[in-house]
Amino acid sequence: MEDLRKMVSSPNTLPAELPTDGFIPQLRRNCCYIVSAVIINQNKVVLIQEAKLGCRGKWYLPAGRVERGETLIQAAKREVLEEAGLVFSPTRVVGIEGSSPGWMRINFIGEVIGGEIKTHEDKESLQAKWFDIDEVLNSRISLRAGDIIPVIKSAVEQEKTKFTGALPVEIERPNYTISLVVVHDNQNNSISLIEDAEGKFPTAVIPKWNPAGVDRDTLDILEIAQRIFKDQIGLETTSDLKFGGVSSLAHDGRQGNDGIHFTLLYFSPHLSSLDNGYTWQSSNDSCIREFVLSDKVMPLK
Repeated sequence: MEDLRKMVSSPNTLPAELPTDGFIPQLRRNCCYIVSAVIINQNKVVLIQEAKLGCRGKWYLPAGRVERGETLIQAAKREVLEEAGLVFSPTRVVGIEGSSPGWMRINFIGEVIGGEIKTHEDKESLQAKWFDIDEVLNSRISLRAGDIIPVIKSAVEQEKTKFTGALPVEIERPNYTISLVVVHDNQNNSISLIEDAEGKFPTAVIPKWNPAGVDRDTLDILEIAQRIFKDQIGLETTSDLKFGGVSSLAHDGRQGNDGIHFTLLYFSPHLSSLDNGYTWQSSNDSCIREFVLSDKVMPLK
């Protein structure tokens, strides 16, 4: 349980000894990450008017591709400044879309800490405006695409429920890897988690091609998790497991590495029998229990 203890005490920590083999992603070559920003204030949301020929004049959230050499947070800040003229401070991830490492969109929500709303045209956008949220959700303006409506709805709902959420951690990774934190609440101020004999979480490389020869882009992250449960941990059925969200998304492109590590959180209603050296380990550490039972996660759409 040492890995989790380190993650609790220091957010910029990942499970130790992650594998480094497998598919090596490179932005603009074999993978694409998109960031978008939801900026809400007093029932209004910022939209930008597109300057691109294919959607010129349409409205959309500030959004764009992550460039090589950037972190996800840096990319979100840059896109908001370029397209909306505002200095943006992300506070959490509203949701991660795409589910496939080859293409993902990370939707941030945050605050304006400077700048002025854009009123002039350039190559990035025609202008930016504050719109009533109801006006956007009811499609009373001409949107570039309706896919931003559920993103804005999620952000509004999270604001109402005081959802804590989380931000990506800035740790560079050369490849795609995934770890599973599987929790059973013992209801006695303790929890149990699945670990191997060395106290490590189930972890695997996400390959470019799976063993059956199916292209990587057709297999999403949750399907890969299901394979780990069955092939690595030995769970016969996973239908009773509840997915809790992405507890950690690690990426840092500043050194030229475009890989990502996903830590997925699952809840089990009972202590299932396990295989391949995995066991349930109990902990009454209040900090660990609070961490895994909180809402400090990133929703995966």
